[in-house]
Formats: sequence, C-alpha cells, structure tokens
Amino acid sequence: MSKFLEYRKLIKPIGMFIGIIAMLLLFNSWTNNVFSSVRNLTLLMKQGSVLMIVACGLMILLIERNFDLSGGAAVYFVSVCVSMFVVNFKWNLYLSIFLAMLIGLLMGAFNGIFVGLIGVPAFIGTLASQLMFKGIGYTWTDAATIGPIPENFAWLSEGYIPPAISALIIGAVMLIGILYTLYSYNKMKLWYGGVRKLAANLAAIIVLGGVMLWVFLGYYGIPMCVFFAMLMVGVTAFISNKTVFGRHIYIIGGNPEAAAVSGIKLKKRVFQSYLYMGCIYGVAGVIISARLGGSTATSGNLIELDAVAAACIGGTSMSGGVGRISGVVMGVFILACIDNVMSLMNVSSYLQMFVKGFILLLAVCMDVYANQSRFKLKKKKS
Repeated sequence: MSKFLEYRKLIKPIGMFIGIIAMLLLFNSWTNNVFSSVRNLTLLMKQGSVLMIVACGLMILLIERNFDLSGGAAVYFVSVCVSMFVVNFKWNLYLSIFLAMLIGLLMGAFNGIFVGLIGVPAFIGTLASQLMFKGIGYTWTDAATIGPIPENFAWLSEGYIPPAISALIIGAVMLIGILYTLYSYNKMKLWYGGVRKLAANLAAIIVLGGVMLWVFLGYYGIPMCVFFAMLMVGVTAFISNKTVFGRHIYIIGGNPEAAAVSGIKLKKRVFQSYLYMGCIYGVAGVIISARLGGSTATSGNLIELDAVAAACIGGTSMSGGVGRISGVVMGVFILACIDNVMSLMNVSSYLQMFVKGFILLLAVCMDVYANQSRFKLKKKKS
C-alpha cells in the first residue's frame, strides 16, 4: 500500500511534465520550428520576466487568502516615478532607482495598513488603491509617455550577461541545488519522500540546468530582466520555505481561526505580506521601465490578473494554504508560451484575451474541484 501511495504521488509531476512536452512540440509544429529556436525562447523568457516578478508577490498573498488588485497600477506608478526622476529631473540613476523602489515599498505598506491592520476587505482596499495609484500617475504625467531613458538604465532589462559568465552562474546554481537536495535527503531521510523523490529532484535540476545552458549559451547569454526575475524567485522560495513568516502564511491560509488561536499575529503577518508586495512593485516597476524605454500609460496594465492566472495554473489555491514557487514559475512559463505562439501565428489580440480568460477559468475550476475532493476525503476519513 505504501508503495502504491509513493507511486501515486509521482503521477501529477510526471503528467505535468508529459503535458508540457506535448504542448511545446505542438506549438513548435504550429510555428514551423520557429518556437523552439534559442532566440525565440530567450525573447519568450524576457517577455515573461516582469510577470514572473509580480506573480512571486501575489503567490504569497494568495496563500494567505488575500489579494491585490492594485499590482498593475503600483508597477505603473513606480515606472512613472523612476522615469520622471531620470529623464525629467536628471537625477542620478542609482538614486532614482532607490527612491522609486522606496515608493513601491510605501505603496505596499499603504495596502498593508488598510487590509492588514484596519481590516478592510482585500478586494475593496486594493481596488481603491488601484484607482488612486493610477489617478496620481495619470495626473502627474497627463497620461503621457516619459522617455527615452539612458542606455545604462535600459541595460537593466535589455542587457545580457556574457555567455561565459552565464555558464558559470547556471553551473553554480545547479551545484548548489544538487548539494542542497542531497543535504535535505540526508537530514530528513524517509520524511523527504524516499529515493525516488531524490532521483526525481536531481533529474529536474540537471534537465532544467541543461536547457538553460542550451538556450542562453546559444544566444547572447542570460538577459538581465530574466536574471532579476530568477533572483526574485529565489528570494520568494527562501521566504516561503525557510522562514517563520513563510510557515505562518501557510498556516493562516489553511485555517485563520486556528492560526489566531495558536498565537500567530494575523494582522502583523498580513501587513508584512503587503510590505513584501511593495518590494515587488519596486523591482517590477524599474524593470518594466528599462524594458519599455520609459513609462507609458499602459505600463503594467492588468498584469496582476495575469499573475493570478499564472499562480492558479501553477497550483496555487485561491482558497489559501496551498502554493509553491516552482508551480508559479511553470504557470508563468505556460502563459508566456501561449502568448508567444499566438503572436507568432498572428492571432488577434482580442482572441488572445479570450484564450487567457478561458485558461484562467479552467485553472480556477480545477482548483475548486481539488478543494472539494480534499474536503470529501477528509469527511470520509472522519
């Protein structure tokens, strides 16, 4: 029976892996092998980098049973601030980036005060923030484009880490991942999940690292925007898995009443979650400005909804308590692939909106079904 349960746990990751491979092969055949070129895959990752950054913060909130409708507006306002500081005010680039990220942190604290400390429902509080952040940005700039930005600023997104250094970075990350996996297995033994899980994790690290080496060394190296996105993925993974704060958000999302009874300070943790989201605003706003060459009225428009879709596709539950950064990365990659292949096939932008909406609806329906199945199983056991 134990062997059956161990094999059953492998069904989901193996099925997801097979499904993604089938999807990529299908997309490649539709685009006459253009999709699988290293140039297109590199541009695809650049395209999804800002979404990846925003999805990292939104995953934390969703796990905690919270939400943020102001994400896109906050990213836009940060891009306005950093572009105005650099282009119009002629301030030092590093000072401008620091101040813009500080403004992002303050916007996160603003949401945290109202949602976390005062208790305003997240949907209403962040919707109000969305209107306020956009309104201030549009009033300040008259909804005009601010640019062009200096080349050294644009390099933060459009620059590339040389292939040799990229190979060293990827190799170092792979080595750290392998050593940490072996350390975790040796420390946890049977609690880790057995030798099969160890082999699966090691294989995933090696395959992913090999793909990254093939893609980035075949072009100009790692794009800077992808580097920053992966850096935020690493930070979010550490916070969610290796800190007291991370453990608390899972407990809060799983059962807020039990979390309160156990002594967890819910208001403090919710405030801290929105504060981290403020850091996400700052990083995403700076990167999107560097990517677009300035600030536009549509910068970050509705990116928070794409981030929700990516998180849900990656297995983060809208009911809270469930979510992994690896799933979010996979969700962002799938959404970026769908966007990319539809653009290569010259699909109408209106039809692209429909497809993304359908995928989001399907992901939420699967989440609801999974929650109902878990509830029925617990009820049956009790």
